[in-house]
Amino acid sequence: MSWKDEWPGVPGEPLDDDDDPAEDESGPFRVALKESACEVSPEVAARREDGGEVVTYESRRAAEEKLLESIDCRALRLQDAAPNDPNPVDAYLIKGRELRPEPDERGPPADGWTHQLDAQQVGALAETLFGAYSYDPPPIVDFAARQLELDPDAFRVAVERAPSPVGTPESKGGSGLWRPDFEFRVRRKTDQQPYAYDGPLLHRYVAEIKHGSTSFGRNQRDQMVRHHAESDPDTTVLIVRVDLGDVPQHYDVTIRTADALE
Repeated sequence: MSWKDEWPGVPGEPLDDDDDPAEDESGPFRVALKESACEVSPEVAARREDGGEVVTYESRRAAEEKLLESIDCRALRLQDAAPNDPNPVDAYLIKGRELRPEPDERGPPADGWTHQLDAQQVGALAETLFGAYSYDPPPIVDFAARQLELDPDAFRVAVERAPSPVGTPESKGGSGLWRPDFEFRVRRKTDQQPYAYDGPLLHRYVAEIKHGSTSFGRNQRDQMVRHHAESDPDTTVLIVRVDLGDVPQHYDVTIRTADALE
């Protein structure tokens, strides 16, 4: 990653008091979505892919609400542009410095280290509850059985990870892009296909997985509604929200080299 991806300033470092913008600052507020922010937030990456690197909001406060408060990723930071910045932007959305002990401040790795779960890991865990299966993720089986009015033993649900995107990016003249997390294909079991690997296709569920109250990325909602309305009756768009409030907020890790097994 080049210095431009973190410019200006050092991520996580506070600005001088004289440079703090007023809370009620209004007028067009332009934010450049840097690659470092895209790396820690798929929602930021989707917004950048849909609308380009620079996005404009009515005010700084509006930008903070959309980019910091509505996106569940504590690593994101708004870094104000320097006064002599040649780029026509007011701020940069970047990945801030993670607040965690330095390696030399920890004890031996074989004794165990404690790390805090971040938003990216929680989001990935929510998706893993479905993506860990090749077939028959329990929540989708239960939903399909109720919607299709079928016995769960009468069908099999195949899981397709990272299905084709929906829509066309704004940068290519379209109205935006949505990248579904999963496609679930419901196939009937028959005498010839008792395991339904290639049985008759009954229904397709195209799904977006969110944890907690995580907001949708730019254009996601519109594309999901449009795709649901325009699809054939055998296709349904699902919005799956996973509550991980009871998941531990920390995890412990021990690291040893292979010679410890001798």
